Amino acid sequence: MGTGAFPIGIDDNARDPIDAGTSALLPAPEPGPIGLDAKSGNAKPTAASMADSIVGYARNHRGARVGNGECFTLADTALRGAGAKSAADFGKVTANADYEWGTAVTLADLKPGDIIQLRNYSYERVDVTKDDRGTTTDEHAEDRPHHTAIVQSVDGDGAVTVWEQNAPAGSPVTRTQLFFTDRNTTGDRHSTKITVKGQFWFYRPESR
Repeated sequence: MGTGAFPIGIDDNARDPIDAGTSALLPAPEPGPIGLDAKSGNAKPTAASMADSIVGYARNHRGARVGNGECFTLADTALRGAGAKSAADFGKVTANADYEWGTAVTLADLKPGDIIQLRNYSYERVDVTKDDRGTTTDEHAEDRPHHTAIVQSVDGDGAVTVWEQNAPAGSPVTRTQLFFTDRNTTGDRHSTKITVKGQFWFYRPESR
């Protein structure tokens, strides 16, 4: 497990190890030259251009299967195509590792294009609505035992929209909202309770 982690909670569930070694079948966009060095093509991409490229790659592959379909492959391909370092640049990549993807950041500092690594993560959301007909309860839960996702947007109150694949197993690239802090709000007619478990780490990609 790498440095700069921000874990919460513990959960002992586990999912089958991912295959991090298979290269993607879909081509990754090559980062273009930037700024005054555009003619030479030797400039490193900026943080903003990398973030745009990473998010854009995931968005452009919505509904598709990138490479071997594993969550690792989506992030790895998007970062490499954006001119960013990948997990292999920060440590040995094994099937069940807690990968590092760049500079560790906090939830408060999270931005689009950042990478989230999850271990035994889950959340449960319970919405209770009261009206003239009575009380309605809506429950929803998500789990990510060993997973990597790309940040699309930071939505506030611990909610983050991500791009991911293989969640659930075999699914293509999709956009999903996940939660990273507990929440308990109550009104006259509606209440929401969100409970988050597991560990997760947030990373800012670094240029090569």
